[in-house]
Amino acid sequence: MHSSAAATLAGPHTMDGESIKLSSQPPIQAGDDEKNQRTITVNPAHMGKAFKVMNELRSKQLLCDVVIVAEDVEIEAHRVVLAACSPYFCAMFTGDMSESKAKKIEIKDVDGQTLSKLIDYIYTAEIEVTEENVQVLLPAASLLQLMDVRQNCCDFLQSQLHPTNCLGIRAFADVHTCTDLLQQANAYAGWFGGRGDKEESPLQK
Repeated sequence: MHSSAAATLAGPHTMDGESIKLSSQPPIQAGDDEKNQRTITVNPAHMGKAFKVMNELRSKQLLCDVVIVAEDVEIEAHRVVLAACSPYFCAMFTGDMSESKAKKIEIKDVDGQTLSKLIDYIYTAEIEVTEENVQVLLPAASLLQLMDVRQNCCDFLQSQLHPTNCLGIRAFADVHTCTDLLQQANAYAGWFGGRGDKEESPLQK
C-alpha cells in the first residue's frame, strides 16, 4: 500500500503530517438538569388586572352573555366569571338545567340590591358589610356559595356582640348554620347571664 494512503487510514493528521491524538472519552453532553433549566415568571398583579378589565367590560355591557335578575333589578354579566367565583353559578351554567343556556336568569329569595352587591364582589373582591345589610347579605352569600362573604358577615356579627343582642345573634346564627358564630353568641349569652333578651333584630342595642 502506498505510504500516503497508509497514513490516511492510520488516522487524522495535521497539515504537517503529524498525527492527531484522539480522545477515547465520549463527547460531553448537557446534563438533564441543564436541559430542563427554565425560568417561570409569576405576575401577582395579573389576575387583578384581568378582573378589572372584565368589570369594565361589564359596565359597558360588552361581551356579556347572561342577565341575572332579582326583583326589578337586571344585571348583565359574563357566565365564565360568575362560574369561576361561585359554585352555585358554576353548577347552574355547566349542568343540564335550562338555565345553562338561558339568556336571562331569575334568582329568587334574594333582593335586587343585595344580588347587585354580590355580583360586584365577584368582579371586584370588595364588599361593605353593615348593620343595615348583614342580615340579608349573609343568607344571599350562602345561597350563591360565596363563602368569603358569608365569613365576613359572621365576623362582623361577632364583633357586634352585646348583652342586648347576643340572643338575637344566637338565633340568627342557628337558623343559618353559622357554627362558630353560634358558639360565640352562646358563650356571650352565658357570660352575661342571658341579659340580652331583645330578639327583634340581631343588632338591636
